Amino acid sequence: MKDIFKDYVLQREELLARIAQELQLDKTRLERMETAYNAVAELLKKDDHFFDDLMIEIYAQGSKRIGTTVKPINEEDFDLDTVLHIYDPYHRHTPEEIYSALVNALEKDGYYRSIMEKKNRCVRLNYKSDFHMDILPACMPNSFEREIIKIPEKGLKNWSTANPKGFSNWFLNSANTVAEPLLKRNLEVLMKAQVETEQLPEEVYLKTPLQRATQLLKRYRDIYFQGKEYGVSSIVLTTLLGQLYRAENSIFETIDNIVKRIKDNYIDAINGGYRFKVFNPMNPEEEFTDSWTSKHYDAFYSFMVDFHGKWQNLKYSFETSKEDYIKLFGEGVYKKALNGQIVAFSKASNDAFAKASSLITIGAAFTDAQGNINSKEGVKNESHHNFGGKY
Repeated sequence: MKDIFKDYVLQREELLARIAQELQLDKTRLERMETAYNAVAELLKKDDHFFDDLMIEIYAQGSKRIGTTVKPINEEDFDLDTVLHIYDPYHRHTPEEIYSALVNALEKDGYYRSIMEKKNRCVRLNYKSDFHMDILPACMPNSFEREIIKIPEKGLKNWSTANPKGFSNWFLNSANTVAEPLLKRNLEVLMKAQVETEQLPEEVYLKTPLQRATQLLKRYRDIYFQGKEYGVSSIVLTTLLGQLYRAENSIFETIDNIVKRIKDNYIDAINGGYRFKVFNPMNPEEEFTDSWTSKHYDAFYSFMVDFHGKWQNLKYSFETSKEDYIKLFGEGVYKKALNGQIVAFSKASNDAFAKASSLITIGAAFTDAQGNINSKEGVKNESHHNFGGKY
């Protein structure tokens, strides 16, 4: 059986997948969110005023829909973006009418009235269970198009066009162009090595390199822009990642290559005397960077340069990259993922440090008279989870 600790590339890839898994929203929270927007849909379907006899659907858009969720840092709420899709042509209504209909229907219920917050063109429900849900009302552009939507502009006077389902499909199609991801290629070996410990479900290895890369880059975005202005939106990062992905089969190469391409394209724009722009792949007329000032551009490029510099230190060994993992993803997340990896694979390894670290982590370590760590003889060690050492 392959020893993961003797294969640096595979070990690094598996660790990155574990880190991304630690960063994403857990299944319980995702189910709670689905329950929340399904409950709103049921409430609206029972409305005897505006929504009576109208076919509607509420669905998630953004990171939840494409599998790239990332937990907020500093105990902040997760922003769940949803669409209230009204299957009726927009020309039969005004933007203000559908917005007001949503507000009025929710206000009839005491619970929703107490947690509702009116935003420019959506309604926010502030749940106490660590997330809030933004509901954007939308209509059909005509009587037969069921994917593209018309949504209110911020002033509620005009309509704009969007296609969240189409964007999600575009991103996932790009993600699935990879033929055989590195972790899938080694899936049988990885799972066999974990038979006794069962530290990680198989799903960790089944997300695509592009999905994992998006999660990791978004996490450092959140860390980098803490307390700073001109942060880069998730839609800009996600679009760039999807556009510049070239079916790389590993998380590491996906990030390494795409960030370099972003930097190169940015410099080409500067040297060519034109503005670096990011357009909606499902609507070429919509520019996601149309409101960027020079300060936004400076912040964006500085972020990319900073990330790329730290990322290069992950190329060669864990001995030299520990601090960069911590800076990129956070100490707690890194150490939890690393501890899990060592415990999961130590029994299938001949690496003495990995075996000793695993015993210490799970509280099964003894130190004998010669100072050797083992599982049977000597003084019982206290378990801990904060080693960094060799890895």
